[in-house]
Amino acid sequence: DYSKYCESGQVRALYVNETESVGPAAARYLASKLWGGETYFVQSDSHLEFAQNWDALYTKEVQLAKNYPKAILSAYPPGFGGTKGEDTHGAKLCACEFSKTDVEHHIIRINSAGNYDKIPPNPKQTPFMAAGFFFARAEFLVDVPFDPLLPWCFMGEEIALSMRSWTSGWRIYAPRHNLIAHQYRPGRMGLPKFWETVGRTYNRPGPGFNTKLQKIVIKRIKHLVGYPSASKEQ
Repeated sequence: DYSKYCESGQVRALYVNETESVGPAAARYLASKLWGGETYFVQSDSHLEFAQNWDALYTKEVQLAKNYPKAILSAYPPGFGGTKGEDTHGAKLCACEFSKTDVEHHIIRINSAGNYDKIPPNPKQTPFMAAGFFFARAEFLVDVPFDPLLPWCFMGEEIALSMRSWTSGWRIYAPRHNLIAHQYRPGRMGLPKFWETVGRTYNRPGPGFNTKLQKIVIKRIKHLVGYPSASKEQ
């Protein structure tokens, strides 16, 4: 029975009608406003599996980072069916490339660059962070508040979040172990994509309409990153 956690205020939720849902970046901003003064903050995507005692283990892990307390643990977790726990080797977000598709508007895409070969005594620093999972002290929300002006945006939030974290004095580290797993194909579970919501709301089925909206909003991220095409006065 988990009702006692809800009744004691340990679980807080914000319910948004589908017609008012404008994508993951905006949802992360709203979710961050549920912070109630807790010491640590974790951001994750939906449909995850967690290893036993993951929160205590990540707390110890982030305290081992060189730049703690301004340290962030972040990585792309393995998919469902992979292994998770203290006997695994974590992934490192050390690679990036310019997207080659018009749908993604040639934004910088972050990628994993392999896993730890050997487990070091401390987590290693990486240049990038994942929007789908990071763990840090909650002061992060004060220093790097989420941008509320990225509706309909899916691509680009990670490079923007990485840059804003670095320039605010935070450093990013790859957790040495995989303590969570992610379902990267939610469609197999019958779960909808957020761009389907956009199509239903505006009676424009398919992902095409959201792509057009994202193309407008993503200019904000490109300007932040320094794309010459997004830095010219109109």
